[in-house]
This record gives sequence, C-alpha cells and structure tokens, in this order.
Amino acid sequence: MRIRTLACLSLVAGACAVAATGFPRRIGLTASQADVSLPGDLILPGANVVVDRGIAIDAPHRNYKDRYSKPETVIALTQMRVLTGVRTSEQLAELAKAFKADWLAERVELTPKQLLTEIIRMPEDAAATAVEQLVEVAAQLTGSNNPVIADAAELVQIVVGKYPGDRGLLVAFVMNLVHLAPGESAFTPDGQVHAYVSGTAIELMNPSDNVMRAGLTAKHIDTEELIKVLGESQDAPVIQRPTPENAPVGTYAMWDERMSVTRIRVEEGKPQEYTFEGISAALSVSGEITIHAADGNGTEEFVLGATESVLHVGEPSAATLSGSGELYIASYV
Repeated sequence: MRIRTLACLSLVAGACAVAATGFPRRIGLTASQADVSLPGDLILPGANVVVDRGIAIDAPHRNYKDRYSKPETVIALTQMRVLTGVRTSEQLAELAKAFKADWLAERVELTPKQLLTEIIRMPEDAAATAVEQLVEVAAQLTGSNNPVIADAAELVQIVVGKYPGDRGLLVAFVMNLVHLAPGESAFTPDGQVHAYVSGTAIELMNPSDNVMRAGLTAKHIDTEELIKVLGESQDAPVIQRPTPENAPVGTYAMWDERMSVTRIRVEEGKPQEYTFEGISAALSVSGEITIHAADGNGTEEFVLGATESVLHVGEPSAATLSGSGELYIASYV
C-alpha cells in the first residue's frame, strides 16, 4: 500500500481541502494548489490561453495557468455561508425596493450574465454611488424581520468592513446567499461566479489554477476575461447531504462519476472497514482515527488527528478504521 502522510490542509483536485473563511475571499473562480495532479477533461470554454503564452506561469497578471476549467464542490463542516450564482428576478426586485437601489431595479429582468456584465462594466462614478447607497441603507435594515433583507444587509456590512469602497460589493449583492449546515454540500459548475463568506468546509475541485476575479481582492482582476467565461446560467445550487444521511458511512454525489467522497463516522469500539482505491485522500476532521491498511506489501498504520491526512496511490488496499472521530475520503478511480 503506497500511502504517504501529508502535513497540510490543501489537498485538492480529487482530494480534500479545509477552508476557513470570515469574509468573502473574492468573487470569481477559486484558485487551487494541487498536491496531486489528476487528469482534467474539462477544457475551459472561451479561455484565451493563447494570449497568456509568453507570460511567466507564476506572473501575478497571468490569467490562465492551464487549459482546464474548475468545477468544485464544498462540504460544510460548520455553519457556512456561500455566495454563488445570481438571485431570481423576484428576489432582486425585492432587494432593489428595500435598499432603494435604482441601479438594480432597472436591471432585474436581465439574464444573469447580462446583469453581471452590466454591473461589472458600470462607470466608476455610478458604481461608487451605488456602493455608498447600499452601505447607508444596510445599516438601517440590519435586524429586518424579512430574512432575505436581513441577510443582505449583514452581507453588505461584512463586505464593506473588509473591502471598504470596493465595487465588487455590487456583484456580491446580487448573488445567491446560501446557508449550509454541517454535512451539507453545494456544487459550483465552471463559469459560475462564487465566493465563500464564512465557515469551514472541505473543498474539492478540478485540477486547475485558473482564477478570474471580479473584486474583493488585492490580486489581479481582469473583468473582461471574466465576462467572457461567465456561464449563461447562474442558478442557485441544489443542496445535498450524504446518502444515507444518518448512517456511519455516507457518500456524496460528484460531478464526475470517477470521483467519490465518503464520510465515515467512527465510534470507539465500532471499527469500520474501507477499501482505498485509485488516488484517495483521507482527511480527519475531528477526533483521532487509526487506519490499519494492508496490501501485498504488508500492513501499515496511520494515526490521524483532526486536520491530518494520508494519501493512497496504487492498488486497492483493505483498511480497518478505529478510534473515534470523523473522516472524509475523496477518491478518483
């Protein structure tokens, strides 16, 4: 059994990552730092990769690091708030009225991509005025009896507290604010605008370092390229839980049938059996779990505390999991 320990919290691309956030980290497509590079089959639609040739691969102003898109799934470990896609026209109209946002009221019937495009291309003076108005009204609407309005007001205050005056607030304001409970997951397809607001989660993504940013960051922003690769549909995600939900072992559906994520809850005195296959990353998120793994080369033992992980590469290996805690295993077979 070829397993090596990994002292990190950033396994991605068919593995796991733990991300803790306290504010929107940026609006756009999330970056990855892949320890294992898996085959990427999703060519980024509309990517202007040719233009980036001749620019150093690690240059801050380079948009594309590879030819692949980056769909991703997050699985919440704590209460989590995620911005993803664009709200419905009905909800946008409700917010426009409550926040006295004329700039939004006149655009609620646009398609999601049209709406994002017009907001991103809004003249600087108009955008600055819109941001100031949102901040002013949000202070009056915090604690509203309407949960949608209250959530939006709190979001405005969170964003302005971290990025005062950033016009990226206008994009965040029109996005779906999704609440995830521990164990719930949400899928973000490639081409969908998104950002993580708060909480801790496991993140799984295609092996790509491509990032398009629309704001709320000090890093390189290329809004016209972002508009080019935006998907026409920006729907809210369907929230998923593991199947079966309350069993010791449950699985999550992924966007690629070759990928799987298994959540295993181990109780003291009740060991669980599991077979590692292909490329598999096991990440402990609580407690202490011991993995006894065996293959043709013998038996190995790994003790994982919270946030520690191991990686399996090679032939299937039967394992016994003991101790007490919760483990997530992401596999690519």
